[in-house]
Amino acid sequence: MSKILTNADGNIKLELKDDRLSAWLTITDTGRLANEQEILDLIDQAGIKTGFEEAARYMRKRGIDKDFATAFPIAMCERNPGEAKLNYYFDLESARGFTGHVTLAEMNRLTCIEAGTVIADYSSNIFDRQGSIYDIYGEMFRAEDVDQGALESATGANVRFDAGRNQFIAECAGFPSVSDDGCISIVDNLEISGWTESGAEDLRSPVGLTLDGDVADTRITAAGSIRISGGVRNCGIYCQGDLVVGREIVDCQQPGLEIAGGISCAGIKDSRVLCQGKVAFSGQIVGSEIYADGGLKSATGILSGGHLESGGDIEVEKLGEPQGTPTEVEITISPYRKALMMQMTKELIHRKQAQQPSAKQVELLNARIRECEQELDRELNEYLQQQGQNRLKLSVRQDVFPPVRIRILKHEYTITAHQKQLEILEKD
Repeated sequence: MSKILTNADGNIKLELKDDRLSAWLTITDTGRLANEQEILDLIDQAGIKTGFEEAARYMRKRGIDKDFATAFPIAMCERNPGEAKLNYYFDLESARGFTGHVTLAEMNRLTCIEAGTVIADYSSNIFDRQGSIYDIYGEMFRAEDVDQGALESATGANVRFDAGRNQFIAECAGFPSVSDDGCISIVDNLEISGWTESGAEDLRSPVGLTLDGDVADTRITAAGSIRISGGVRNCGIYCQGDLVVGREIVDCQQPGLEIAGGISCAGIKDSRVLCQGKVAFSGQIVGSEIYADGGLKSATGILSGGHLESGGDIEVEKLGEPQGTPTEVEITISPYRKALMMQMTKELIHRKQAQQPSAKQVELLNARIRECEQELDRELNEYLQQQGQNRLKLSVRQDVFPPVRIRILKHEYTITAHQKQLEILEKD
């Protein structure tokens, strides 16, 4: 609705159009001359700053005369709408139809986009348009509004649209992809084909990884989750997400596995595993060092030999080994952090004893140890504040084969004879 301003006598009316492109004046004949100052006062009150010459040209072009009781333009701006253009800030050709399926050679040529990066935007250059770039109030026109239907169809997975800035923003690290219908997405997982034939000994990825087949004698680092359809043998794996392995994890000791999420696998043998989440398995965990903050769970699994520290409940079908190999199980606070800190401390000592120690590497390692200590303190405080709310427990549904040493916080238990079923709850 237009806004109307009038003078005190009511014989001068100034109509301000909603589109901010024109203002129209109507003067009523009262038998006396209209006061020019009152007209100027109304224009000043409205805040009109430009468009006076354009209004005069408009009247001359159309032969409009100023007359009583007839509205005529006092200020006018012509705006010819421009077309909003979609600008891409990545290589569009390489992004077309990209699904994340790559070879190892192709992977090394990819450029990863960080989370929070502006990957595209809608814009229109107002200086390329005919007519004024300002409205009658002296304010510059904004870029054209974007069609909401086009916006929805162009916003894909892991991308958000900032309507205030007309920008498409990556919500996570990854690689841009544009579908046939123009939808923009961020691919946050790479599936490497021909992996087993590559013979690579070191694989690093800024996103998650999917590997088909078995993986052996390889060091893998990924900023996301890792999924391996086969088994894992003699590998070092670090990932900031979950690790899902189709078969067993075997002989992964130096440096072992460091997983920020959870682990799901068929079993673990003769390996060292640090896991911040839960370990879920279906077969056996044999002769391994396991440090799992989220606990360990298996409806059919057997835990035998080695040493397990868990920050949550332990649930297995069988515990211990019929041949009499000792098994140690402990439910404690933050086993992942404690094991990680011990590992880094050993590495720090090793680096300091090197013939030419790197001061920068030593300082970085010291900083990581301090950070780990702070996290350990925080987790300890969290446990103390919620102590008694949920009782930790160890549960064995079938056989327990001795010798088994169990520790739940400060209480120790030793199993010296075979028994059926076992359940131990945390005590005060």
